[in-house]
Amino acid sequence: MILRDSIPLQRLWPRTYKRLLVLVAFDCAVAALYVFGDWHWLSLDALPLGTLGSALTIFLAFRANAAYGRWWEARQLWGQLVNTSRALSRQALTALDVDDSKPQQAALRNDIVVHQIAFVHALRCHLRKQNPFPELAGVLGRAQTDALRGYGNVPNALTLRMAEQLQQARELGMLDSLRWSALDTSLTTLANIQGSCERIKNTPLPRQFSSLPRVLVDAYCWLVPLALVSGLGIFTPVASALISFTLIAIDTASGAIEDPFENTVNDTPMTALSRGIELTLREMLDQRKALPEVRAIDGFVY
Repeated sequence: MILRDSIPLQRLWPRTYKRLLVLVAFDCAVAALYVFGDWHWLSLDALPLGTLGSALTIFLAFRANAAYGRWWEARQLWGQLVNTSRALSRQALTALDVDDSKPQQAALRNDIVVHQIAFVHALRCHLRKQNPFPELAGVLGRAQTDALRGYGNVPNALTLRMAEQLQQARELGMLDSLRWSALDTSLTTLANIQGSCERIKNTPLPRQFSSLPRVLVDAYCWLVPLALVSGLGIFTPVASALISFTLIAIDTASGAIEDPFENTVNDTPMTALSRGIELTLREMLDQRKALPEVRAIDGFVY
């Protein structure tokens, strides 16, 4: 996620310069041929192009809103995951009755919270299509991590294991049906969050909203100098380049945020959020490990 007030040109330029340089070369050629070669037939009426520009702007705005809606929903889901993780851990630490003479009960209660930490890391890796097991080994230990290797959906396997732990606690008399129902509701919320994130990940924006704007933007940018050259003459490339850069930048920015789980600077900062959740839950367990916070680097956080 981008935290800085401005985006460095070197971040945007590699995604736009090829299209823009070709258009600038064409703009210069049109201006030179019109002014010095008397190719006045190159000039087009600006009125139809203005109407087309208005329609294109509406189309680009619709695509940008759709892409931003996906990005914002992803951030809301991870905000909900932060809240649910805290709520589930609080419920596990306070609603489960623990007999001090039975240390296995305290271990079971704490293990539910540890598995919640593991779930957050596993979900992040699941959405980014990364290997979660090196991360989980540091949270659950080698033996419990190896038991998860047979699952294709590791976050779902962890919610199942937490449900089994709650059932075990219920059998040990650590919680009654009412409190068990409340904790199970929190697990269901985790499953809903995961399912919503998977929906965003696995359902791309319709391809016609990704490919068609690019084609229309390119076509419009090729026509712009033909409409401006009769009025601006040799200065046509300046105005045309500014218009082209604006449209290309909007098209590029929309494409950058429409997939919020790809581990780029434009995405939901899941690494920082999952580390923050782990730090908070370990404080609740009085396990203040020396885990560094994920800080922004040059105005970007992942």
